[in-house]
Amino acid sequence: MVKPSPGDTLYLYLSTTPQVVSFVLIREEEGKQMPIYYASKVLNCVEGRYTLIEKITLALVVTARRLRPYFISRPFRVKTNLPLKQTLGKPDTSGRLVKWAVELSEYDISYLPRTTIKARALANFISEMQEYLWGSPPRQKSGYFM
Repeated sequence: MVKPSPGDTLYLYLSTTPQVVSFVLIREEEGKQMPIYYASKVLNCVEGRYTLIEKITLALVVTARRLRPYFISRPFRVKTNLPLKQTLGKPDTSGRLVKWAVELSEYDISYLPRTTIKARALANFISEMQEYLWGSPPRQKSGYFM
């Protein structure tokens, strides 16, 4: 794990399973991807029923809340193959997506297609490891694991 330098553009990889959402914050330096921070959130019963796009958006919102100082002070690039930008920009989306879109609008976030699997593999590993270690993770109102 490394510390970000001021002015760095940070990359965020998101991953989801039926019961866990995970994220990995990455800094790129000289073509190398180095993790800065990673975490997972165990979904409660209601969140477990969200659609894939809602789960990924929830992961982004949770990340923005937990790492607010990072999000306010620098640009972020979210690498995903899902149409997050288009979904959050539509006025006819569900109420929770509109609420999250408003919350995320204060940050400098851009969405890029995934081109590498290194950091995505780490995000997937974190979310899948939770299920492997704990079987089916315990349902909690709000649970974070590292």
